[in-house]
Amino acid sequence: MKPVQYGASAVEGDCQGPAAVLWKRIELGEWSRTFLSLGDLDNDGRVDFLLHRCGPLTTPAWLGALDHDGRLLWQRGNPELRTHATQGYWHEPPCRGMACAYDVDGDGKTEVVAELWEAGRPNLYILDGSTGEVKYGIPSPLTADLREPAGYECWRPSPHVLIAHLHGPDAPPAIVLKYEASGRIPCHAFAFDHQLQPLWHIDAEPHAMGHMGTVCDIDGDGCTELLLGQMLAGADGQPRWVKTFGSHADFTAAQPLCPGEEPRLFMSICGTGPAYCLDVQGNIIWQASAEEVTHGQGMWVGRFIEGEPGMQAIILKSGHVGDFLTLDAATGATIATFTHLTQYEQYPDTPMSVRWSRPDAELLYLPVDRALVDGRGRLVADLGSYDAEVREALGCGNTKKDLAAQAFPVDLCGDAREELVLYQPYNGTAIFIFTQEDGGGQPKPYVAPPHAYNYRTYF
Repeated sequence: MKPVQYGASAVEGDCQGPAAVLWKRIELGEWSRTFLSLGDLDNDGRVDFLLHRCGPLTTPAWLGALDHDGRLLWQRGNPELRTHATQGYWHEPPCRGMACAYDVDGDGKTEVVAELWEAGRPNLYILDGSTGEVKYGIPSPLTADLREPAGYECWRPSPHVLIAHLHGPDAPPAIVLKYEASGRIPCHAFAFDHQLQPLWHIDAEPHAMGHMGTVCDIDGDGCTELLLGQMLAGADGQPRWVKTFGSHADFTAAQPLCPGEEPRLFMSICGTGPAYCLDVQGNIIWQASAEEVTHGQGMWVGRFIEGEPGMQAIILKSGHVGDFLTLDAATGATIATFTHLTQYEQYPDTPMSVRWSRPDAELLYLPVDRALVDGRGRLVADLGSYDAEVREALGCGNTKKDLAAQAFPVDLCGDAREELVLYQPYNGTAIFIFTQEDGGGQPKPYVAPPHAYNYRTYF
């Protein structure tokens, strides 16, 4: 298959699908400049907004819950905190802390699972989503000594909270906390039940756990396993295997390529590349070489090219520069390469896979461009006349300190396609929700998709 090169000059003005239209704008006011998570916090069937500002050690020090219309439901922590604390040796605002919304006890009402910095330490809570009242709370097992261990340089830590059905879909889920720092410190993962009773603890080598872990049922028994980077852990917390491909895995994914098949496991390696497709036993099916993928910052698997058979894997191949490589997900054969549309060689943040044009196919949202492209890099939709409004309200930039427009893809209105929820955690003063111009824009009951609570973004 001959690769095709696309760039800004090849696609500029070539919008090939429904344009994005503004469905809702939520002003944040004094709750501006916060990390965003999604959930139906007040249980009225509409999506609400869980916000947090980070304090010491990449731990939320303030939590706030806004309803669908931007009204404050509750807040906890330090209300005087107005900016995120800087983190470690980068002297920058941190990656997001641990905070998500999910019905963890199966009673039909949403809880908030979050760390919160109180009394000089990180604590772990399960809170009532509608009131913020504590249902369960313990000191976080991720103490300062584990987060910044003596003798190690804690470089760009990426905490991650995951909801995992370790005991099957009919039992309450487990809560898994993962902490690593770009291959620089020993890694840890802790699992708790829905009442914060401990289940297990994994203590691993620095390279073993990467940034974006993946929850997946690899053997079809209904109990989920955890791809925590270069480690696959079973529901019992026992590592099935650990690879030593490089410093750490920036991104992971698990995806069956055909119905009824075992999932294939994908990982992209930071710093040196390459990127891999593995079977569930950890055997390499194919790999993109280190020359092709010099720094595997991200990797997304889906149907990104109309008319192309099977699924594709898109790799952000050059780290904090926007070069993308599209491969056949089954074979690893190269299909296309492309770059950002407008701001090549700018900080790419975290692109997102979005079911925008059809519910059975994906596009890639590029935060720097505020646009959706297919697997060949061709522009499908952008914000059109709303772009300047979004750019101003979100303070969009192109560096780590000045991010572009971050996104959550969720199905909120009209049909089975996904909308774009746009925000910015360091400068943003509003939340924007965009939908398709041909979708009708009618609200529908919110059903939380896995990527809304098992988030796939650092920011």
